[in-house]
Amino acid sequence: MYSNLTAPARRLIDKRLWILGYVSEDFQGDLRAIDSLREHSSHIDTYADFAFQLQPDGQFIGQINMPALQEALVRSAAPLILFHNFNGKTFDPQPLRSVLSTTSSQRNCIRHMINSLPETAVGVHVDFEGVEAPYRIPFLAFLESLKVTLQDRGLLLTIAIPAKRSEREAPGYDFAGIGRLCDLITLMTYDEHFSGGSPGPIASLPWMIEALDYAIRYIPPEKLLLGIPVYGYDWSNEPTSIVPMRDIPKLIEQGQARLLWSDQAVEPYFYYWRGHVKHTIWYENELSAKVRLGFVKSYRLRGIAIWRLGYETSRFWQEVTNKLKR
Repeated sequence: MYSNLTAPARRLIDKRLWILGYVSEDFQGDLRAIDSLREHSSHIDTYADFAFQLQPDGQFIGQINMPALQEALVRSAAPLILFHNFNGKTFDPQPLRSVLSTTSSQRNCIRHMINSLPETAVGVHVDFEGVEAPYRIPFLAFLESLKVTLQDRGLLLTIAIPAKRSEREAPGYDFAGIGRLCDLITLMTYDEHFSGGSPGPIASLPWMIEALDYAIRYIPPEKLLLGIPVYGYDWSNEPTSIVPMRDIPKLIEQGQARLLWSDQAVEPYFYYWRGHVKHTIWYENELSAKVRLGFVKSYRLRGIAIWRLGYETSRFWQEVTNKLKR
């Protein structure tokens, strides 16, 4: 199956345990992910660069994060290049409808993906979110063509898929087919409650367990990376904002908040007031992450995928070492 891989792709696929970190920017000049890659490279096996946004014509806008690529290569973290349909506000289904609608538009898109890859990439990471039910079979056909194209070049096909607990949820994703075609799969076990919805846990333990139990019915566990969030959301009657794990202690102090813990969700939360506006924060901390990291061994998963590098704390990495690397 992996007969003609490039040497870096071979080294990565031969690793028993993967720690993948996502590299993204929240604003121009956001260097937190690169700093994290530099500081914690001894833990990170591979990273996915949130680089290219899909357009309706099958082309992409965006660029490779060159500083991240240079850091990774010096530190032997294998680069995966991520292709997505996030338009800055939401994951837009329109370009997916357009690209998946015909075989020729799929082939055109794949050609643009391949042409966007730097020579040092070990593969592609597909993060097409919101695939609708009518496109379930075309999406599999697209992945199959992409797989063949990458295989010819000795490269890996990896993907991020939604956490779902039944066939009714996210029906555009055929887990069995995706599990057959893709080399490695991030299960996005985060955003149970998201920025556009009501306050609640980012990834409550019961929800995560149900999502894992569903996924392993269709996907070999040795292909699965457990999505680990290192952030929270700040909900109020103002626009919801994301709060990195590393910024939470300062927010608690500034808001003079009392830290609360949900035994049911196995996740912390708190409230604070800014002026007359009440804010609700649910988030992941080092303790809740530690519990979730335990699933890698109990489910015999391939590893974890962290959204995203630069949000976490050094204590989080200590838990990763204690739970996974020893």
